[in-house]
Amino acid sequence: MLHKNLKTIVFGVAALCLSTPAISAGFQLSEYSVTNLGRAFNGAGVVGDDFSAIAFNPAGMGLRQNGMQAGMALVMIKADVAGETVNGGVNPGEEGDISLRSWIPHFFAQGQINDKMNFGLGVYAPYGLSTIYNENWFGRTHALKSYIGVMDVAPALSYKVTKQITIGGSVFAERADAKLTNDLPGYVRVNGVPLPLGGYNKVEGDDWSYGYTLGVMYEPVKDTRFGLSYRSKVSHHLKGKQTVSGSNMVPTLFGMPMPFQNGSVVGRAKITLPEYVLLSAYHRIDKIGLSASAKWTRWSRFDKLDIYSPNMMNGVSSTPEKWQNVWMLGVGMDYYHDDNWTFRLGVAFDESPVKNAKYRTARIPDNDRWWTSLGVSYAYENVQIDLAYSHMFVKSSKTHNEASGSTLDAKYNMQANLIGLQAQYAF
Repeated sequence: MLHKNLKTIVFGVAALCLSTPAISAGFQLSEYSVTNLGRAFNGAGVVGDDFSAIAFNPAGMGLRQNGMQAGMALVMIKADVAGETVNGGVNPGEEGDISLRSWIPHFFAQGQINDKMNFGLGVYAPYGLSTIYNENWFGRTHALKSYIGVMDVAPALSYKVTKQITIGGSVFAERADAKLTNDLPGYVRVNGVPLPLGGYNKVEGDDWSYGYTLGVMYEPVKDTRFGLSYRSKVSHHLKGKQTVSGSNMVPTLFGMPMPFQNGSVVGRAKITLPEYVLLSAYHRIDKIGLSASAKWTRWSRFDKLDIYSPNMMNGVSSTPEKWQNVWMLGVGMDYYHDDNWTFRLGVAFDESPVKNAKYRTARIPDNDRWWTSLGVSYAYENVQIDLAYSHMFVKSSKTHNEASGSTLDAKYNMQANLIGLQAQYAF
């Protein structure tokens, strides 16, 4: 019965993980621990106050024995977009807005094999993107809906090598789903002649792939810990279809192939999710716990997005991204009031991989951000309830991006709030 219940939980959380918004810089997510959310993810994997080390640093599983946790973070994003599209084929439209509420769930469980070894399982969303614009906004030929959902199912092991050193690792099966939609321009130019186009474009696909996470934790003295972990890159070859509807174009005109045609055709796309390195530290002095983290992500792997489809001119649509490698840096603090209550706060700077307005797209209008977080936990016997709130101050961003036969000149003002609730049970 326990096995059946665990299987139900795993697949239920997995289904929810495939609907996630972009929160961290780029479209990376860290919201699979409400405990860590309360300190802006500082010390992740080495603090030892929940079971999420499976995802952050598997070596940290050695800090806990038997237990499980499940939780969700409610993400509320709002953005106003002002500007225009210029240089061809686009009808005027309204100012844009993005308004999104979404839940990011997670589940972790682990058990002690012996005094030195732990086994665990995690289901969580390491990446995700969801931007939805109003249907008549001025940049609708650049983007209407953009969705990338990523979910990991990750078994993990940790092993205590010495009293001071613990190592760990996990392998994960990763599911990626994508759906991109936009209106087509009102016309296109063929040999300098404007021809009516119009219509609606939808691209969707999915894929399974695999990766791994490795970690080490060093505790020179009690309550002072350092952790280093590495998550591998994962390459996805998404297969699906492209559907064009309502277009005025026909497959050929005077023997010349046209860029779009109505109907659905099989398509594919490749995307590489980047590797990252996470360094975390934790030190406790009486009732105060101090934490810090530095994470480096190799976003330069996201150089371009190619979609292959017979509906495209020359069979391929290539969007240059030109993302750069980034850091996330922060510090946090825990106050252990008594055996029941713990209070947390944290701050972090999250660097955006998009450095140039030319490569900032309507699908991912990303920019640098600051995290400010508060959290509280209440523990009673074997149960702990965690609650956290975080506000992100996102720098206003500008885009001067060319796509769909036009240039999007726009300014984004964005804000985001997160509220997380989580329950833990030790057995």
